[in-house]
Amino acid sequence: MIKRIATALVAAAAMSASALVSAAPALADPGHGHGHHDGPNPRITNVWVNPGQVVLKGKWDSEVVSINVKGVDIKHAKIVVDHKGSWGRDDWDGPGWDDKSADSTTADASEEKKAPWKPVWFSTSESVKIDTKDPKGFYSVKVYARGFDGKLYTSSSGFTVKHVSYDPPKPPKGPKATRIVDFDAGPEPVKKGRYVTLTGKLQVAQCYGDWYYDYKKHDRAYVELDGSVKPVDDGWSGCYDSRDYWHGWYKLGWQDIDVYFLPAGSHKWKYVKTIETNPNGSFYTKVKAWGSGTWGVRYDGSHGFGSSEASDYVKVVR
Repeated sequence: MIKRIATALVAAAAMSASALVSAAPALADPGHGHGHHDGPNPRITNVWVNPGQVVLKGKWDSEVVSINVKGVDIKHAKIVVDHKGSWGRDDWDGPGWDDKSADSTTADASEEKKAPWKPVWFSTSESVKIDTKDPKGFYSVKVYARGFDGKLYTSSSGFTVKHVSYDPPKPPKGPKATRIVDFDAGPEPVKKGRYVTLTGKLQVAQCYGDWYYDYKKHDRAYVELDGSVKPVDDGWSGCYDSRDYWHGWYKLGWQDIDVYFLPAGSHKWKYVKTIETNPNGSFYTKVKAWGSGTWGVRYDGSHGFGSSEASDYVKVVR
């Protein structure tokens, strides 16, 4: 939705799909060459909006629109961003924005009227954040300004919002992907007859594309979540848009891991033993080293989880 960024003196009005802002003006002496007048000559000289078109390409995409207003002999102004694009009422000068009575020239200021009026530059700016919750179409940018003569001045500009459709991947059928990470067999090299330590971690994916998988009660006995990814219903998800693969990895405990050994020069793996992962998915075991070769660990998958494996070569010396 539209979000105001780094504003001063923000005022909200009860209108649909609109963001109203009162920003503190920046006043400056226009300098020599601009002349003096009998009285103020208020006008809004420029309403600049950048970018003129916002293109949102994904579910979580957003962009910041900058609005800059410049004028002369303006006391203060208000910027209104409205998706409907209608001006509505002209009396945007009620309580909370400005006080017309304070701008009115009174008899006490009669002496000031006699002095030449020196023009004063005015500028103010505002940034709004547009995301995919904001509807597409034209957004009008309206400026309501109070001049030093007490009158109300208006100007307008605008920008458009476009949503680029995309086809998120559908949830795959079959078991959820798993992986073994940080697998290490060591030390390396190791003396013959000494022990080799095997360590690693078993993990299971939480996301596929932008689909979030909330594990059922039975699965939660094995999956330890760290909270970095939340369901879409919670308002945010770490799942990636239109990514056709598994990701978002979590600890997978209480699972059997088979240990194998492939002697150097051989093409046949030998089964050694079976170990179990800890609740946080980690595993640890020791095996005797009788010769150089590759130590491998394999998870065959269970409870709807897919299989995975890892390996590491260890050189044995005498």
